Amino acid sequence: MWCRTCGAELRSGLRVCPECGATLRRSRLLRRTLRCRACQARVPSDLSICPYCGAALKRSWRTPFLTLAMLATLLTVAYLLINYVPWAELRALLGGVRLPSTVFLATPTFTPTSTPTRTPTLTLTPTPTLTQTPVPPTQTPTSPPPTATHTPAPTSTPTAPFSTPRLLGPENEAEFYGGGSQIKLSWEPAGMLAEDEWYALSLRFLAGGVTHYGGTWTKETSWIVPCELHSRTGQFERAFQWDVTVMKQAGTKPGGGREGAPLSPPGETRTFFWY
Repeated sequence: MWCRTCGAELRSGLRVCPECGATLRRSRLLRRTLRCRACQARVPSDLSICPYCGAALKRSWRTPFLTLAMLATLLTVAYLLINYVPWAELRALLGGVRLPSTVFLATPTFTPTSTPTRTPTLTLTPTPTLTQTPVPPTQTPTSPPPTATHTPAPTSTPTAPFSTPRLLGPENEAEFYGGGSQIKLSWEPAGMLAEDEWYALSLRFLAGGVTHYGGTWTKETSWIVPCELHSRTGQFERAFQWDVTVMKQAGTKPGGGREGAPLSPPGETRTFFWY
Protein backbone atom coordinates (compact mmCIF):
# COMPACT_ATOMS: atom_id res chain seq x y z
CA MET A 1 0.00 0.00 0.00
CA TRP A 2 1.35 3.48 -0.92
CA CYS A 3 0.63 6.98 0.39
CA ARG A 4 -0.97 9.14 -2.32
CA THR A 5 0.62 12.33 -0.95
CA CYS A 6 4.27 11.49 -0.26
CA GLY A 7 4.52 8.07 -1.99
CA ALA A 8 5.75 6.23 1.11
CA GLU A 9 5.13 2.48 1.31
CA LEU A 10 2.62 1.68 4.07
CA ARG A 11 1.24 -1.47 5.65
CA SER A 12 -2.42 -2.38 5.09
CA GLY A 13 -5.07 -1.12 7.54
CA LEU A 14 -3.58 2.36 8.29
CA ARG A 15 -5.86 5.39 8.15
CA VAL A 16 -3.13 8.13 8.45
CA CYS A 17 0.32 8.17 6.75
CA PRO A 18 3.09 8.05 9.45
CA GLU A 19 5.50 9.96 7.12
CA CYS A 20 3.47 13.04 6.10
CA GLY A 21 0.26 12.76 8.22
CA ALA A 22 -2.08 12.64 5.19
CA THR A 23 -5.42 10.89 5.55
CA LEU A 24 -5.55 7.64 3.57
CA ARG A 25 -8.76 7.42 1.55
CA ARG A 26 -10.22 4.31 -0.05
CA SER A 27 -10.67 4.33 -3.85
CA ARG A 28 -13.74 3.33 -5.76
CA LEU A 29 -14.14 0.71 -8.50
CA LEU A 30 -14.21 3.33 -11.27
CA ARG A 31 -11.86 6.35 -10.98
CA ARG A 32 -9.77 8.47 -13.35
CA THR A 33 -6.19 7.58 -14.15
CA LEU A 34 -3.24 9.27 -15.84
CA ARG A 35 -0.06 8.01 -17.53
CA CYS A 36 3.34 8.36 -15.86
CA ARG A 37 5.72 10.18 -18.24
CA ALA A 38 8.72 8.24 -16.90
CA CYS A 39 7.57 4.57 -17.06
CA GLN A 40 4.34 5.02 -19.13
CA ALA A 41 2.26 3.15 -16.51
CA ARG A 42 -1.38 4.07 -15.79
CA VAL A 43 -1.78 5.23 -12.17
CA PRO A 44 -4.70 6.85 -10.22
CA SER A 45 -5.03 10.56 -10.97
CA ASP A 46 -5.08 11.57 -7.28
CA LEU A 47 -1.44 10.41 -6.70
CA SER A 48 1.49 12.81 -6.84
CA ILE A 49 4.28 10.17 -7.11
CA CYS A 50 4.24 7.11 -9.40
CA PRO A 51 4.06 3.92 -7.24
CA TYR A 52 5.93 1.93 -9.92
CA CYS A 53 9.04 4.07 -10.65
CA GLY A 54 8.88 6.88 -8.04
CA ALA A 55 8.80 9.72 -10.60
CA ALA A 56 6.74 12.87 -9.89
CA LEU A 57 3.40 12.91 -11.72
CA LYS A 58 2.67 16.04 -13.78
CA ARG A 59 -0.87 17.21 -14.32
CA SER A 60 -2.25 18.06 -17.76
CA TRP A 61 -3.11 21.74 -18.51
CA ARG A 62 -6.02 20.89 -20.82
CA THR A 63 -8.76 20.54 -18.18
CA PRO A 64 -8.08 23.89 -16.38
CA PHE A 65 -7.70 25.65 -19.73
CA LEU A 66 -11.03 24.32 -21.06
CA THR A 67 -12.76 25.27 -17.79
CA LEU A 68 -11.44 28.85 -17.95
CA ALA A 69 -12.36 29.15 -21.64
CA MET A 70 -15.94 28.00 -20.97
CA LEU A 71 -16.29 30.41 -18.04
CA ALA A 72 -15.00 33.34 -20.16
CA THR A 73 -17.45 32.47 -22.96
CA LEU A 74 -20.41 32.44 -20.53
CA LEU A 75 -19.38 35.81 -19.06
CA THR A 76 -19.03 37.34 -22.55
CA VAL A 77 -22.49 36.15 -23.61
CA ALA A 78 -24.04 37.49 -20.40
CA TYR A 79 -22.34 40.89 -20.87
CA LEU A 80 -23.61 41.18 -24.46
CA LEU A 81 -27.17 40.26 -23.48
CA ILE A 82 -27.24 42.83 -20.66
CA ASN A 83 -25.60 45.82 -22.44
CA TYR A 84 -26.37 45.48 -26.17
CA VAL A 85 -29.82 43.89 -26.47
CA PRO A 86 -32.61 46.61 -26.56
CA TRP A 87 -35.00 44.93 -24.17
CA ALA A 88 -37.31 48.00 -23.85
CA GLU A 89 -37.83 48.20 -27.63
CA LEU A 90 -38.49 44.47 -27.84
CA ARG A 91 -41.14 44.67 -25.10
CA ALA A 92 -42.82 47.65 -26.82
CA LEU A 93 -42.75 45.87 -30.18
CA LEU A 94 -44.25 42.70 -28.73
CA GLY A 95 -46.92 44.73 -26.87
CA GLY A 96 -48.05 46.52 -30.08
CA VAL A 97 -48.62 43.36 -32.11
CA ARG A 98 -52.27 42.45 -32.38
CA LEU A 99 -53.53 39.09 -33.41
CA PRO A 100 -56.00 39.05 -36.34
CA SER A 101 -59.59 38.44 -35.36
CA THR A 102 -61.39 35.41 -36.70
CA VAL A 103 -64.44 36.07 -38.91
CA PHE A 104 -66.93 33.33 -39.44
CA LEU A 105 -68.72 33.40 -42.80
CA ALA A 106 -72.37 32.44 -43.02
CA THR A 107 -72.92 29.15 -44.79
CA PRO A 108 -76.05 29.03 -47.02
CA THR A 109 -78.59 26.39 -46.04
CA PHE A 110 -80.73 24.46 -48.46
CA THR A 111 -84.42 23.85 -47.79
CA PRO A 112 -85.52 20.40 -48.97
CA THR A 113 -88.53 20.28 -51.34
CA SER A 114 -91.18 17.70 -50.65
CA THR A 115 -91.65 15.12 -53.41
CA PRO A 116 -95.17 13.70 -53.99
CA THR A 117 -95.43 9.97 -53.29
CA ARG A 118 -97.85 7.50 -54.80
CA THR A 119 -100.47 5.84 -52.63
CA PRO A 120 -100.10 2.02 -52.78
CA THR A 121 -103.11 -0.05 -53.89
CA LEU A 122 -104.45 -2.57 -51.38
CA THR A 123 -104.37 -6.20 -52.56
CA LEU A 124 -106.52 -8.90 -50.96
CA THR A 125 -104.45 -11.83 -49.61
CA PRO A 126 -106.17 -15.17 -48.86
CA THR A 127 -106.07 -16.19 -45.19
CA PRO A 128 -104.17 -19.52 -44.66
CA THR A 129 -105.93 -22.38 -42.87
CA LEU A 130 -104.26 -23.64 -39.70
CA THR A 131 -103.55 -27.41 -39.57
CA GLN A 132 -102.72 -29.05 -36.25
CA THR A 133 -99.73 -31.44 -36.40
CA PRO A 134 -99.21 -33.79 -33.44
CA VAL A 135 -95.86 -33.26 -31.75
CA PRO A 136 -94.39 -36.22 -29.78
CA PRO A 137 -93.39 -35.41 -26.21
CA THR A 138 -89.64 -34.92 -25.57
CA GLN A 139 -87.79 -36.43 -22.65
CA THR A 140 -86.01 -34.07 -20.28
CA PRO A 141 -82.43 -35.26 -19.56
CA THR A 142 -81.67 -35.87 -15.92
CA SER A 143 -78.33 -34.42 -14.68
CA PRO A 144 -76.04 -36.81 -12.74
CA PRO A 145 -75.50 -36.17 -9.03
CA PRO A 146 -72.62 -33.81 -8.22
CA THR A 147 -69.28 -35.37 -7.38
CA ALA A 148 -67.10 -34.27 -4.49
CA THR A 149 -64.12 -32.07 -5.46
CA HIS A 150 -60.79 -32.94 -3.81
CA THR A 151 -58.94 -29.87 -2.52
CA PRO A 152 -55.14 -30.36 -2.42
CA ALA A 153 -53.46 -29.62 0.90
CA PRO A 154 -50.96 -26.72 0.92
CA THR A 155 -47.35 -27.75 0.59
CA SER A 156 -44.76 -26.41 2.99
CA THR A 157 -41.74 -24.48 1.65
CA PRO A 158 -38.43 -26.15 2.62
CA THR A 159 -35.96 -23.99 4.53
CA ALA A 160 -32.19 -23.99 4.11
CA PRO A 161 -30.41 -26.16 6.74
CA PHE A 162 -27.55 -23.62 7.12
CA SER A 163 -27.52 -19.85 7.57
CA THR A 164 -25.54 -17.61 5.23
CA PRO A 165 -21.82 -17.49 6.21
CA ARG A 166 -20.94 -14.01 7.52
CA LEU A 167 -17.83 -12.53 5.84
CA LEU A 168 -15.09 -11.25 8.19
CA GLY A 169 -12.20 -9.94 6.14
CA PRO A 170 -10.86 -8.17 4.32
CA GLU A 171 -13.21 -5.17 4.44
CA ASN A 172 -15.26 -4.30 1.36
CA GLU A 173 -13.22 -2.33 -1.25
CA ALA A 174 -9.92 -2.98 0.56
CA GLU A 175 -6.70 -2.26 -1.41
CA PHE A 176 -3.57 -4.42 -1.83
CA TYR A 177 -0.38 -3.50 -3.70
CA GLY A 178 2.18 -5.83 -5.28
CA GLY A 179 1.97 -9.40 -6.55
CA GLY A 180 3.55 -10.73 -3.36
CA SER A 181 0.76 -9.46 -1.07
CA GLN A 182 -0.88 -12.15 1.09
CA ILE A 183 -4.66 -11.74 0.82
CA LYS A 184 -6.57 -13.90 3.31
CA LEU A 185 -10.35 -14.26 2.85
CA SER A 186 -12.13 -15.34 6.06
CA TRP A 187 -15.71 -15.89 7.26
CA GLU A 188 -17.62 -17.13 10.31
CA PRO A 189 -18.57 -20.86 10.55
CA ALA A 190 -22.18 -21.68 9.64
CA GLY A 191 -22.38 -24.88 11.73
CA MET A 192 -21.13 -28.46 11.81
CA LEU A 193 -20.46 -29.77 8.27
CA ALA A 194 -21.04 -33.37 7.27
CA GLU A 195 -18.55 -35.37 5.18
CA ASP A 196 -20.19 -34.31 1.89
CA GLU A 197 -20.81 -30.67 2.94
CA TRP A 198 -18.31 -27.89 2.11
CA TYR A 199 -17.78 -24.13 2.09
CA ALA A 200 -17.76 -23.11 -1.61
CA LEU A 201 -15.77 -19.86 -2.12
CA SER A 202 -16.36 -18.19 -5.50
CA LEU A 203 -13.80 -15.62 -6.80
CA ARG A 204 -14.47 -13.55 -9.96
CA PHE A 205 -12.26 -11.05 -11.85
CA LEU A 206 -11.93 -9.49 -15.34
CA ALA A 207 -9.10 -10.18 -17.80
CA GLY A 208 -9.31 -8.64 -21.27
CA GLY A 209 -12.97 -7.76 -20.76
CA VAL A 210 -13.89 -11.42 -20.01
CA THR A 211 -15.03 -12.62 -16.58
CA HIS A 212 -12.87 -15.41 -15.10
CA TYR A 213 -13.82 -17.61 -12.16
CA GLY A 214 -11.75 -19.10 -9.37
CA GLY A 215 -12.10 -20.21 -5.76
CA THR A 216 -12.16 -23.47 -3.83
CA TRP A 217 -14.25 -25.96 -1.77
CA THR A 218 -12.91 -26.21 1.77
CA LYS A 219 -13.79 -27.27 5.31
CA GLU A 220 -11.85 -24.33 6.79
CA THR A 221 -13.19 -20.81 7.39
CA SER A 222 -10.41 -18.97 5.50
CA TRP A 223 -8.52 -19.12 2.18
CA ILE A 224 -5.40 -17.36 0.86
CA VAL A 225 -5.68 -15.98 -2.70
CA PRO A 226 -2.95 -17.44 -4.99
CA CYS A 227 -0.29 -14.87 -6.01
CA GLU A 228 -0.44 -15.93 -9.69
CA LEU A 229 -3.90 -14.37 -10.04
CA HIS A 230 -2.27 -10.90 -9.78
CA SER A 231 -0.61 -11.33 -13.19
CA ARG A 232 -3.72 -12.78 -14.90
CA THR A 233 -5.77 -9.58 -14.63
CA GLY A 234 -5.62 -6.67 -17.09
CA GLN A 235 -3.77 -3.39 -16.46
CA PHE A 236 -6.97 -1.51 -15.55
CA GLU A 237 -8.99 -4.51 -14.30
CA ARG A 238 -7.88 -4.81 -10.68
CA ALA A 239 -11.20 -5.56 -8.94
CA PHE A 240 -11.89 -9.00 -7.44
CA GLN A 241 -15.34 -10.08 -6.14
CA TRP A 242 -15.90 -13.03 -3.75
CA ASP A 243 -18.67 -14.73 -1.72
CA VAL A 244 -19.12 -17.96 0.31
CA THR A 245 -21.99 -20.52 0.22
CA VAL A 246 -22.50 -23.85 2.01
CA MET A 247 -22.77 -26.61 -0.65
CA LYS A 248 -23.63 -30.35 -0.58
CA GLN A 249 -21.47 -32.38 -2.97
CA ALA A 250 -23.53 -34.42 -5.41
CA GLY A 251 -20.80 -35.55 -7.82
CA THR A 252 -17.58 -34.70 -9.62
CA LYS A 253 -17.22 -32.79 -12.91
CA PRO A 254 -15.27 -34.31 -15.85
CA GLY A 255 -12.48 -31.79 -15.25
CA GLY A 256 -12.08 -32.86 -11.61
CA GLY A 257 -14.08 -30.13 -9.86
CA ARG A 258 -16.97 -30.73 -7.48
CA GLU A 259 -20.65 -30.06 -8.22
CA GLY A 260 -23.60 -29.99 -5.86
CA ALA A 261 -26.59 -28.10 -4.47
CA PRO A 262 -26.56 -25.04 -2.13
CA LEU A 263 -27.46 -25.58 1.53
CA SER A 264 -27.54 -21.88 2.53
CA PRO A 265 -29.13 -18.75 1.01
CA PRO A 266 -26.97 -16.45 -1.18
CA GLY A 267 -24.75 -14.30 1.04
CA GLU A 268 -22.88 -10.99 0.88
CA THR A 269 -20.55 -10.21 -2.06
CA ARG A 270 -17.40 -8.18 -1.29
CA THR A 271 -14.82 -6.52 -3.55
CA PHE A 272 -11.08 -5.92 -3.07
CA PHE A 273 -8.54 -4.15 -5.33
CA TRP A 274 -5.14 -5.70 -6.11
CA TYR A 275 -2.76 -3.24 -7.81
